Amino acid sequence: MTSVKKDKWVSYRRTYLDYLQEKFKYFYKGVVLDIGGRDRGYFVKPKDKVEKWIFADINAQYKPDLLLDVSNMKEVESNSVDVVNAIELFEHVLNIEGGLEEIYRVLKKDGILILSVPFMYHVHGDPYDFQRWTNQKWLIVLKKIGFRVEKLIIMGKYFTHLSETIKFMHRIKKKSFFPVKLILRVMLPILNKVVLYDNEKWIKDDQILNNFHNGYFIIAKK
Repeated sequence: MTSVKKDKWVSYRRTYLDYLQEKFKYFYKGVVLDIGGRDRGYFVKPKDKVEKWIFADINAQYKPDLLLDVSNMKEVESNSVDVVNAIELFEHVLNIEGGLEEIYRVLKKDGILILSVPFMYHVHGDPYDFQRWTNQKWLIVLKKIGFRVEKLIIMGKYFTHLSETIKFMHRIKKKSFFPVKLILRVMLPILNKVVLYDNEKWIKDDQILNNFHNGYFIIAKK
């Protein structure tokens, strides 16, 4: 887990996601299809370092380059894209397998799919939130479609989930909750330390605590 930057109340998940996107940004090359890729967090997408960056979204209000549903991308030619970016997308997609099959179709040979999804994380509409898959499910379905999974990174375990849940209380807007928010501000440095326990061997060896997952960051190749 990288340290929280700029906004101390940003979620641990978003902070880790910014870190991973920065770490693996060298994968972004050629024609990039960024599906649902509204700019969030502090990671700066390398749009000026690639041949073409195409923003696609299902919602016209965000003014995408392409208005489409990932599970039916008839607007995109087969074998025409080098990289598909699908960050925090698939929990909002009703037909995930259909979306993955479409991504496989539009990617060139050896094209790259970069995706992230939450697991133990609050339900959030955009406009809807449909499901959570385990890492085993992702591996099985991606391989069935034809992808080779290069990396699957688990984004936070038991103590990250615990600290994230406590930290989210700071977002409650009810005025009567203000004293608890003051307590949370005192607790924040402690929470920032607690999440580091997820890296300890005794967590990795524990069959229960090791299976609390905040989400996944996956890189797969066609």
